[in-house]
Amino acid sequence: MRTIRHFLAGVSVLAASGCAVISDLGANGLAENIENNAATLNDAHTRAMTTVIAMNVLRARDRWPTNYTTLSGIRSNPTLALGGRASLTPLGLGNSRLPFSGSSAEVSRNESANAEYSVNPFSNNDKTQSLLQPVQPQILESYWNAGWRKDILMWLFVDSITFAGSGASAFDGEQPWFVDGDEFGEDRKPEDIENLSRYREIMLQAEAGKVRFEKLAPDPQDVRNCDPLDLSWLLSMFGQRDETTAATVQAVESMTGRKVVFAPDNRSRASAETGLPADFRGRRVMLCDAAEVRWGFVDSATGRPLAAVRTRSFDDMIYFLGESMRNETAGVPNPIGGVILFRTYPDRGARQYAVRVEHAGEVHFIAPQSRSEGEPAALQDVTGSVLSLLNQLYLLAQSDEFLRAPEARLR
Repeated sequence: MRTIRHFLAGVSVLAASGCAVISDLGANGLAENIENNAATLNDAHTRAMTTVIAMNVLRARDRWPTNYTTLSGIRSNPTLALGGRASLTPLGLGNSRLPFSGSSAEVSRNESANAEYSVNPFSNNDKTQSLLQPVQPQILESYWNAGWRKDILMWLFVDSITFAGSGASAFDGEQPWFVDGDEFGEDRKPEDIENLSRYREIMLQAEAGKVRFEKLAPDPQDVRNCDPLDLSWLLSMFGQRDETTAATVQAVESMTGRKVVFAPDNRSRASAETGLPADFRGRRVMLCDAAEVRWGFVDSATGRPLAAVRTRSFDDMIYFLGESMRNETAGVPNPIGGVILFRTYPDRGARQYAVRVEHAGEVHFIAPQSRSEGEPAALQDVTGSVLSLLNQLYLLAQSDEFLRAPEARLR
């Protein structure tokens, strides 16, 4: 009986030893592994996208063709294999004090994780043509209301700006000014200096909360492709009902998708016209294409339009940043309206850096918003904010929501 007890005790010790090793793979250990893997893969995905953006800025600087790739989410498939063996020595005779002294047990564990992802050219993805299309103004409006720096948004998003005039029609006869980077070079024209001054004044007012970005009210005089409305058709549709003008106009515009415009008409009327709504009599009714939808800056206090804008595409943003770097001299960045939108360093030095890029045989380090010794303190480096914004837009360009939900907000 004592021998049996020794045997059971020895087996219990071996089993306990095995359980002690296996318990390291419990819920807490598994959670930590998942947490570490997720953080590592997230960092890899962010670095890959940031590197693509930074490399294309350098290509645009050197007037090389830009090229973009899509990177799918990185997925890790961990596998786990457990194995073990035990070797028991014979009990022998008598009541040995250490009946299993020559026995041994081993438990082994093998873990592996294989990351899965795909890298594809943007041109192979039908969604990503949006990189070459103007960014929808609603996206700029969302960033504007979310509290991003207004000067960064205005430099990156605005391709051209039309300042409001003093006439009855705010933009009648006004020509757009293109914000393409040439106005910062040494050979800039006098009108560029004047327009740049007006644009920066709007930026300062925007930072002070005195300017809003929103959809501008349509100009009532901005109508085009007008056709006379068939009064017989109108009469057959509305009969002898005494509709109000507003209700009739709303119904006609809803059915036709065009805009109803009234004009004075002193011509003789047929007796059948008495069946028209009262407000239609003695007036000529035209169906016109709707006025162009404009977005721009308005005075927060009065609602007066200050300027209408056309937004850039994502690729235009990249090109503009490359243009801003093209006029650097001796490694000193060229400020755009008082800020450095994008800069790189030839070595890491003591700075933290966001990404390392190799381009044209040279290594570039992009450090978020730092200033080198000896540079003016007033020169603000906003590279980190610009990279963050471009990274978000790059992700949005690969989503269905970016293309199919123009009224969506980034909230």
